[in-house]
Amino acid sequence: MNDYRVDAIAAMIGSEALKLDGKTILWTGTSGFLGQWVIRVIEYLNQHVLTKQCRVLAYDMRLPEEKIRREFSTAGVDFRSHDLTTRLWPIGEHVDFVVHMAGIASPYHYKQRPLETIDVAIEGTRSALEIARHHGARFLFTSSSEVYQTATLIPTPESYIGAIASNNERSCYDVSKLMAENLTYVYSHNLGVDASTIRIFNSFGAGIAEADARILPRIASAVVGNSAVTVYRKDHLPTRTYCPAANTIAGLFLALLNGKSGQIYNVGVDSPELNVLELIARIEHACGVKVPFHIAEPVEVYVDEPMRRCPDISKARHEIGYKPSVSLDDGLREFFSWALKNYKGLRL
Repeated sequence: MNDYRVDAIAAMIGSEALKLDGKTILWTGTSGFLGQWVIRVIEYLNQHVLTKQCRVLAYDMRLPEEKIRREFSTAGVDFRSHDLTTRLWPIGEHVDFVVHMAGIASPYHYKQRPLETIDVAIEGTRSALEIARHHGARFLFTSSSEVYQTATLIPTPESYIGAIASNNERSCYDVSKLMAENLTYVYSHNLGVDASTIRIFNSFGAGIAEADARILPRIASAVVGNSAVTVYRKDHLPTRTYCPAANTIAGLFLALLNGKSGQIYNVGVDSPELNVLELIARIEHACGVKVPFHIAEPVEVYVDEPMRRCPDISKARHEIGYKPSVSLDDGLREFFSWALKNYKGLRL
């Protein structure tokens, strides 16, 4: 099975991929979960779609494993290590596109590293925007559905304004993402940078770290370790729409290539909206695995967790041609096929 579904992603991007012909992209966050998908898509496009190689300057705070670097050494990907909490600009080579995707997205991990989370979002975005401004490059910032907090309008459009608390353990991520969105807006409207933002909704797939601590890797790790996954419950269970990473990556590329300057696009799926117990039942049915679980009171980092999360993706459909084609069940089967081979069964 193709764990990274590059063929499906390329099909969703379609002929828009030709805009990358012979171009150079500076892309941050390429050693993370979604970054692994990005470099595989670039490799596929270079081999099967583009007539001139697209080159990626792939920046992250750490280099990927050596086997990954060897695998993509001839694929147009140049891996570079840089502390993205510090200034990256200037860059000697000319770049045509800049994507700032680096960030600490897991509540468990950004609780442990709040200042780094803030700096990667704010200092990293400012630095990447300066590079785009200097080179006249197209810029894309990857934000998060967290900026909506607990939305009262479901599905939630980009025009919805959430009320974000500034003084809890999730604030370092939520508030810094929102500030980075404003930086992107300012550079677009005041400084002439061709810059857009996407808000990613609950993406999952091959490559997500077992210790990530979000719900799907926790479930997969519990299955591998033959242990019960903890479901945190307060008044009622939060609901989410879960987006297979192939859809996320296709939306990301389409926003980069087609997005309007100064605009924000939701990238996710608008159905089905499931609570954790419904998600577990869906996994058991789709993947043929048994998922033991037990209910517990939420630990502190989950106390302020938003209760619903479901995007309105009509703007992305209309303006950038985003049409997610990988279903939840297919995404779950592909993720669990990968996770059962790669996870160790950690006690999370």
